[in-house]
Amino acid sequence: MFEKQTVEVFIDKIPDLKSLGKVFLTVLYILSLGALCAVFFFYVDRLAWYAPILSQFAMAWIVTAVSYMHFKMVNGYREKHGTLAYRYYFYQLMIPYLVTWYACFFHPLFVSGTVLLPWWLAIGLGVVFLLLMMVTNLHIERAGFHMVTHGMDVYTVFPGEATVVYGEIYGYIRHPLYLALTCGCIGLAFLRNNTVALVVALLQLIPALAAGYMEDRELSNRVGEEHKKYIKQTAALIPVRRLLSFLKLLFFLGK
Repeated sequence: MFEKQTVEVFIDKIPDLKSLGKVFLTVLYILSLGALCAVFFFYVDRLAWYAPILSQFAMAWIVTAVSYMHFKMVNGYREKHGTLAYRYYFYQLMIPYLVTWYACFFHPLFVSGTVLLPWWLAIGLGVVFLLLMMVTNLHIERAGFHMVTHGMDVYTVFPGEATVVYGEIYGYIRHPLYLALTCGCIGLAFLRNNTVALVVALLQLIPALAAGYMEDRELSNRVGEEHKKYIKQTAALIPVRRLLSFLKLLFFLGK
């Protein structure tokens, strides 16, 4: 029921999605951007064995640049478009951001190279990292951070409509969504089972760490001392000092 409400909130912010024709155009727009990313990777990756690393590095910086614009331009969207601010933000910034980031996410799955590990070990590690991604996402939802609204930056545009999430998994790490994406990307690299794919996957940390830093800065300005204290007490992605209790939380074994 609550998930249905979050979908309704999202659609209310983008009236275009109430029209079947505009939904089709939106999907076409997303697919077109995805195709451009795929063409870029396809032609650049063929140039040399190390080319996938260069193409991933370039795409990671594109994601980072769009992420920077998210925070730099959001006030202008609110001032210019008012209640329709998220509509314009979604089409002009959010879709390019998501498409380029997920291009980075899936890229390792298409990278060739020298075999890194025995097949059984590579598959095992791939499954473990993908499982970590899934359980992390489950705990993100459980904490009150909903992918359809929070994850799509609805409350970046309208921060007054939601509270900042600090409980559950957010008591251990500040950016579990980026941890989930990183684990998933590494999992795909292990399934591909080569060194170049693994390096490509690790480059996904560039936008993850950059976006996390920018989110912390924006929340510190908005929330104040509470968030600054939270930053000092909580790890960004991996709670090294509390790793065991974090893993227990992830797998429903308690704190």
